[in-house]
Amino acid sequence: MTNSPARPGGSKAYLCGYFSRTAKGNFLSVSLTSPASAADIAAVKKTPDCSPVTGIGDFACFQWTGWFRSEGSGASANTILVAAKGSETLDFRYVAMPPMTEGSAGPDGTATAKALAQGLVDAGWGNGSTLTVPTAPPVGPVAATNNPACAIATADAVRQAFGAATTPQTLPGEDSCRYTFGSLGTPGPDSLVFSIEHHQGGASVLSSAPPPGGQDIQGVGDKAILVTGTEAAGPKSLRPAGDVPVAILSLEVARGQNMAIFTAQVLISPTGPTADQTKDQLVRLARDAKF
Repeated sequence: MTNSPARPGGSKAYLCGYFSRTAKGNFLSVSLTSPASAADIAAVKKTPDCSPVTGIGDFACFQWTGWFRSEGSGASANTILVAAKGSETLDFRYVAMPPMTEGSAGPDGTATAKALAQGLVDAGWGNGSTLTVPTAPPVGPVAATNNPACAIATADAVRQAFGAATTPQTLPGEDSCRYTFGSLGTPGPDSLVFSIEHHQGGASVLSSAPPPGGQDIQGVGDKAILVTGTEAAGPKSLRPAGDVPVAILSLEVARGQNMAIFTAQVLISPTGPTADQTKDQLVRLARDAKF
């Protein structure tokens, strides 16, 4: 992508996308934020269920999602490298189609991770230390742990709060919990992906003033900040492509010494609920959550 007056080099969210032309439909994408804010960098360093990498930037880690975690509905196999270096953050991912027949060998998450990491070092993101890449975990759901995240808002509570009809798939992480509902490509409540991150002792991280585009929310915890945005539906958002953008609502809540982050990603339907109604649903759910 070339520079232009509308998007000069160094613009925030300066993006480049690369798509393979294989018959399988696999693709590679790169998303660079430059300059990144302190909040952007902190968010990268708090990426849940992310295995650390050495030798890249100031921070880097890998996630394996979708088919690697036994998500249903033909979910793609996603190897995702996130990194921070100086005032830049980067999302570098390879999205592969899952095996089409039972018993077929699936994508190799470890080999893909090594290729992504080496490519990033070759592109100038190395820090001079030895590159070490984690091994992809065994294919299957993230093992349930004793983390409190899923107890903060149960699957039934989330389903009722947003008016979804399907039963979500629950993916617990180390200090996080994600609920993926059953119609990711159809606008409406059942396109919802809802996640919770729980940070013990993390209340001090919540900034005193909302970031650009954020707003203070009264009556939720000791302090709450809501940030909203959108992104195009499609492979990068790990859902089918479509004309309706993905609405992203992220509510950070401090209560006592702890912090929880509630994030809803959903396709807003013209028949409702509206974006404002979805925001109200998220705020009510967070208000009642105990952590």
